[in-house]
Amino acid sequence: MFNEEKKKLTWKKISIYCLIFYILWSIRELFIRPIFLDSLDEILFQVMESIIKISIWTLPAIILIKHYKNDMWINLKEMFVNKPNLFEKKSLEIKPKWYKFNIEKDPLFIYLLFLLIIPLRAFILFKEFTIHPSFQLIKLIEIVLFVGITEEIVFRGWLLNALLNKMKQWSAILLNSLLFLFVHFPIWIYFEYDIFTILSNSLGVFGISIILCILFIKSKSIIIPIVFHMTWNLLLSLFWGIY
Repeated sequence: MFNEEKKKLTWKKISIYCLIFYILWSIRELFIRPIFLDSLDEILFQVMESIIKISIWTLPAIILIKHYKNDMWINLKEMFVNKPNLFEKKSLEIKPKWYKFNIEKDPLFIYLLFLLIIPLRAFILFKEFTIHPSFQLIKLIEIVLFVGITEEIVFRGWLLNALLNKMKQWSAILLNSLLFLFVHFPIWIYFEYDIFTILSNSLGVFGISIILCILFIKSKSIIIPIVFHMTWNLLLSLFWGIY
């Protein structure tokens, strides 16, 4: 009886995980990151960043997915080996009435529109299509490779995976997207973004998270959102110099 309860994933356990996770990540972004930037060279900084992110994000998430495998919408092995078919004509269980685009049937189309926003916005601001001067190839190791993998394993592979068995699909998608949005606030605070930039970034992060959630649900594969997340971050790095 005790062992069964211990392996049961409850809202309390999810809440405790989120609380610890956000506290640790906020400490890292606001206090540890400046120390690393001041004391480490670029290559060593990227190595330490990757180690920290794997330790705080990836490993705990994988352990929890395996531990609570009976409460997951899809198990760890399946999400890595499933052969996705994004063109299969199937909708989500819940069809919200607050949008006109059929996003659950056409996530790739909506995603491509989101991708176009990045270079178009850069063109409007800088008056030309050009690689941002702060872009550095070495930083792609963290921002594209590790961020794409770690963030998708945590937010789609673990949290969305758990939420899908506890609430309706669109409720899980919206809650997951809010959680994904909140994890970006410490770094925006660190860079002292103004309120307009924060609001603008929030719309983009929240929107892309919804699309990544839908891609995960439709494909039943974590590989698809990882690849699309990497592409999104690559364009942000190329045109905006965002890391």
